[in-house]
Amino acid sequence: MKIYSTYLPEVKIIEYDKKTDNRGFSYSIYNRTEMENEGIYFEYKEERIYYSQKAGTLYGIHFQNNPKAQAKLLYCIEGRGIDYAIDLRKDSSNYLKWVWVELSVENRKQIYIPKGFGHVFISLEDNTRNVMRFDEPLDSRYSRQIAYNDPDIGIEYPIKNPILAPHDINATFLLESDLNL
Repeated sequence: MKIYSTYLPEVKIIEYDKKTDNRGFSYSIYNRTEMENEGIYFEYKEERIYYSQKAGTLYGIHFQNNPKAQAKLLYCIEGRGIDYAIDLRKDSSNYLKWVWVELSVENRKQIYIPKGFGHVFISLEDNTRNVMRFDEPLDSRYSRQIAYNDPDIGIEYPIKNPILAPHDINATFLLESDLNL
């Protein structure tokens, strides 16, 4: 694995190795020891696959409030998308700043998003599947959304009219949220 820092130092990009031989290939997706050697302490308790039938499907801005805040590790197993991490920690010098990475099978990248960060994924191709691993299970009592187009956050998306779930369409703006990260 190769692990890279981003503009937001806590958010990491992980590029996993592809081993090829006469039988085909294999990937090392998760190596706890290598991640810990780079300062990433992540043990997942839940794993989900998200399927976006159409390009332009957007999930986010999602997070869980304390005491069930989540760290996430994400990667694509089919198709292509962009993943965003937004610093939602009010006491952070990077509050409301964000970074993004394109995820695909071809580029073999993952993004590690620590607790205290919001998350957005937008598919760039039809039939995109991505995997999300969580260190805390999803809990509807703490699960929150902020409007994907919140002007205080100002994320620039490559698609102007994304496909949204009702809870994302009706998400509050940051100033109206009960954010407690």
